[in-house]
Amino acid sequence: MKFTSISQSNIDELCIAFESCLTKHDIAFKYVDMTEDNGIISFIFCDDPENARSVDMESERFIGLDTDYIAKEILEPILPKLKEFAQYKIID
Repeated sequence: MKFTSISQSNIDELCIAFESCLTKHDIAFKYVDMTEDNGIISFIFCDDPENARSVDMESERFIGLDTDYIAKEILEPILPKLKEFAQYKIID
């Protein structure tokens, strides 16, 4: 899906793409969410609410791009760090 505007439905779709990207790399968190505030999108993830982390990005940069592409470009460079934070592993 293309990220066409800063709307709740597009942010929800982007969150799904982020979760899918993590799943492809055998990473899962007990809690994930995506919020938007003043043009900044935050992808929030944690296993323990006391240690929640987020990845923040400017939403304007993503208009017109595919949500799966956005997830890949943002998450793949930080996969080693994400694996450190993930305690809830996917077991096939």
